Amino acid sequence: MYSYYIRGKLKKNVIQVNDGDVKMKKEWKRISFFLMTIMLASTLSGCIGEKEETPAPTTPAPTTPAPVEDIKIGCIWPLTGDLAAYGAANKRALELAVEIINNKYPDLNLPLAASEGLPNLGGAKIKLIWGDSRGTPEEGRSAAEYLIINEEVVALLGCYQSAVTETASLPAETYGVPFLNPDSSSPTLTERGYKWFWRCTPKAIDWTRNALEFYTDINEKFDANLHTYGIFNEDTLWGVESGDWLEYWADEFGFEVIERVQYPHETPDLSAEVLRMKQANPDLVHIAGYISDSILYVKTMKENNWLPKMVMSGEMIQMSDFLDALGDDGNYFCLTILFPQDLVTTKALTVKLNEMMDERYGKTFDDPSARAFTGLFVLADAINRAGSTDPAKINAAFAETNIPGEKMILPWAAIQFDEKHQLKAGGYVIQQIQDGEYYTVWPWELATRDIIWPMPSWD
Repeated sequence: MYSYYIRGKLKKNVIQVNDGDVKMKKEWKRISFFLMTIMLASTLSGCIGEKEETPAPTTPAPTTPAPVEDIKIGCIWPLTGDLAAYGAANKRALELAVEIINNKYPDLNLPLAASEGLPNLGGAKIKLIWGDSRGTPEEGRSAAEYLIINEEVVALLGCYQSAVTETASLPAETYGVPFLNPDSSSPTLTERGYKWFWRCTPKAIDWTRNALEFYTDINEKFDANLHTYGIFNEDTLWGVESGDWLEYWADEFGFEVIERVQYPHETPDLSAEVLRMKQANPDLVHIAGYISDSILYVKTMKENNWLPKMVMSGEMIQMSDFLDALGDDGNYFCLTILFPQDLVTTKALTVKLNEMMDERYGKTFDDPSARAFTGLFVLADAINRAGSTDPAKINAAFAETNIPGEKMILPWAAIQFDEKHQLKAGGYVIQQIQDGEYYTVWPWELATRDIIWPMPSWD
C-alpha cells in the first residue's frame, strides 16, 4: 500500500512537468527504480535471514460471561392518597409475581414459573421500578415520563384508574414503549387506535350489561317487578363511562333510570347526593365508585335510614377495607366481580397462590390484585417470546399472546388480544356479602349460596 502511494505521487509529478524536459522524466524514473530496489532487498533479507522461533500456541484465558442485565418494568399505581389501598394490594401481588418469575417454582402451573428468569434472554431477571400516581391523572403521566426517560424501562404496567391510565399511556405512545393495562375498564382506552397500548381485562361494557342481565333474572325468578333504577357515579373517566353504559343497558333491558347522581371523586361528604337519591327512591341503585366512595355511600345511607331493594357496586368492595370499615353493615350488598374467591378456591393453582400470599403478607388475593398479578405474567411472557427488550419486538409478541386458562389465577378460558389490543374474553359473576363473606349468587348455575332478596332493612 505504501509503495503504491509513492508511485502514484511520482506519476502525478511527471505529468505536471514540461513535456520537453526528458531529463527530468528520466531522473524520476531512476528515483522510482531506486526506491523499489530498496524495498525488494529489504523483503528478501527478511526471507533468507536467520529464522525467528515461532512462539508456542497458547490457550486463551477463560472469559466470564457478561452478567445478564435486569429487565426494568415501570409500575404505576396509587401508592399514596385516597386509593393507596389499591396500590398496596397490587404491589404485594406484583412482588410475589416477580419472585415466581425470577426463581424456580416448577410446582406452579404459571408461565415462566419452572425456569429461573426469562430463558429466552439468558435468564434475565425482572426488576420492578415503581411510580406513584397518587390517584391523579397528572401525577400518573409524570410518573410514566420519568420511568421512560430516567429509568429507561422496557415497558409500563398500570394504573387501575381509567383516568390515570388514559394520561399515563400518552408518553408510552409518544416514546414507543409498550404499555399493558390489567385493571382499567373504560371502553375508550382501546378505541384510541394506539399502537403501544394493550389491555388484559374486560371493559365496562361487559360488567354493566351483566348487572342488567342479573336484575332481569331477579324479576323472572322472584316476580320482583323491579322497574326503576338509580345510578350513582364518581366524576372521573371510569365513573362517567360506567354510568353512561349502565344507563344504556338499563334502557335496553327495559328499566327506567329515574335518577343519576354524579359526585366528585374523593369527596368527604355525600349527604346531599344520598338525600337526592333517597327522594327519588328507585327500586335498584348501582354505585360506580371506588372503595372510599362506596364505604361513605353506605354509611350515609344508614344515617338517612334508607335502603332500596338492592344496591350493587363494583369489585372494589371485595377489598378487606370495605368490611373492616362497615362490619355487619356491609352485609347483603352485591358486586360485579372477575375473581370470585368461592369459585376460584376450587382451583388448585389459586389455592396455592393464596397460601403464598397469606404466608408473606397476611393477605389473600382480591379482584384488583389478581388482575395485576396476571398482567405481569402476560407482560413477562411477551418479553420472553420476543427474546428481546426491543419495544417493537415486545409489541409484536403481544399480538401473538395465547395463555390458556389453566395457567392463570383468574377463571378465564384464555388471554388473547383482538385487533384493538383488547382482551377477547373474560366473564363477570355477581356476588353478595352474607355473614361477612362473599358468595357467588349469579349466574344461578354457579351460585354457592342463594341470594337474600330483597336486602333487609337497617334494623
